[in-house]
Formats: sequence, structure tokens, C-alpha cells
Amino acid sequence: MSSSYGVLCMIRWLSSSAVILLLSACSASQYAPVQDLGYSTAQIVSANRVQNTPLSYQVKPGDTMFAIAWRFGWDYKKLAKANAINSPYTIYVGQVIYFNEINDISAIKASVEKGAVKKPVVIAKETPKKQPSSVSKKVDKAPELKAYNGSKSIKWSWPLRGKLIQGFANKAGASNGIDLSSNLGKPVKAASSGIIVYSGSGIQGYGKLVVVKHNDTFLSAYAYNSRILVEEGAIVDAGQVIAEVGKGPQLDPRLHFEIRKNGKPVNPLRYLPKL
Repeated sequence: MSSSYGVLCMIRWLSSSAVILLLSACSASQYAPVQDLGYSTAQIVSANRVQNTPLSYQVKPGDTMFAIAWRFGWDYKKLAKANAINSPYTIYVGQVIYFNEINDISAIKASVEKGAVKKPVVIAKETPKKQPSSVSKKVDKAPELKAYNGSKSIKWSWPLRGKLIQGFANKAGASNGIDLSSNLGKPVKAASSGIIVYSGSGIQGYGKLVVVKHNDTFLSAYAYNSRILVEEGAIVDAGQVIAEVGKGPQLDPRLHFEIRKNGKPVNPLRYLPKL
């Protein structure tokens, strides 16, 4: 009996010693476990989700009506109508955009007036007086895009050929498009003809992003680019190179591609041709 007890005590002592040695080795090491260095699935799919819609949004330098609507998952036509903004959807830095279906017209007018461009006071040449300090300065106007209606019928093509590594899942916190693996610097092509309505890196979770308007119904987006090759307002043909592949949140070369119909994300695989 005492012999069995002694063996049991020895086993317990050895187990405790092994645990202590393992913990000591971990604390002495400067390297974190591999899984701690990666991205969770939730982080990956939520990087490009639609942001929660605020009650209002103040226009910042570089904003366009298309970019603001895209950021919050609104149809740009619907958002413009709610704020009494007509095509070509001119907005001003400092102007307040409201996200209600029906807004107070007086509040909208007050917001627009704050951003209205006022004519400067002209001083005659024969009176070389200093310009009064009360002269109103021109308020910055957000980038203006020319009207583009596009074709009613769209023929879609793949922005690049790569393995599908992230599918579409239109729900809270999920991916609003698909991710395709690729090589760094590989050309990204427009999935159909249209006009560039956004080109930049001001929308969180998309990196360097290009958004193409194809007609009044459809927009497409190309994210995680390393380099953008087009400017806002440029007309592009289907298959035209508009960017170069960059790295996604996982630090691997990939393209995030979205199609939005009336402002809402739809599954691109329903529109792209079968491979």
C-alpha cells in the first residue's frame, strides 16, 4: 500500500515539475504563439462591412455623395433625394447630410446655406484700398462628378482570375462581397464599363478603394489595392485596368470585390460569368 502511494506521489511530482518547466520556457521565450499573430475569421469578414448609419453626417474634404452613401449602405439617389440634392449631387465641406427618409426642409436649407459659395466683393482698380476683412471666403466644395447614366443592361466580367477565398454573406458583421487570391501588383480590371465615382482610401476597412458606377442601379467596388490607376470622374471600359492588387487584412495578396444594387450589397457570383 505504501509502495503504491509512493509511486503515485512520484508521478504527481514529475507532472508538476513538467508544468513548471513548460511555463518557465514560455516566459523565457520572446515569441508569442503563432495563432496570436493571425487574424480571426470575425476580423477578416468584418473589415469591409457597412458602417452603422448615423442620424447625420458632416461632409469632410474629399467626400462625395457616392462615398458617403457607400460608407453607410445607402442608395446615393435615395440619400440625395432625402437631402434635396439634385444631380450632379454637389455637396460642400461642412454641410450636414441627414439619413432620415423625410427631413426638415428648413434644416436642410440652413445646412446648404452654410456651405453656399458667396460672391466676393469686387474693389474698383482706381481705388487701391485693402479688401475688407468682412469679404466672405469661398467654402470648399466636395468633388463634383458629371452625370452618367450608363446602360440599362450590364455585361459583367471578372475583375481578375483568382481562387475564391472569401464568399459573400449579407448579414451583420459579414463580408459584403467576395475575396479573390492573387499576386501582389497584378492588374485589377473594371468588371463592366462605367464612371469612377470614388478613388481613395478614406473609407475604413477597404484600404485603397475604387468604386465604379455602371448605371443608376449598379455600383461595383475594388478594395485592398496597392496602387490606384484612375481618378474620380474618369470613364472606363469593361476590362480596363483600374488598379493593382495589394494586401488585405491578412497581409496576403487579394482583391475584395463588391457589387451593390440600389445601394445594397448583392452576391457578385450571381452576376459574374461561370468559370
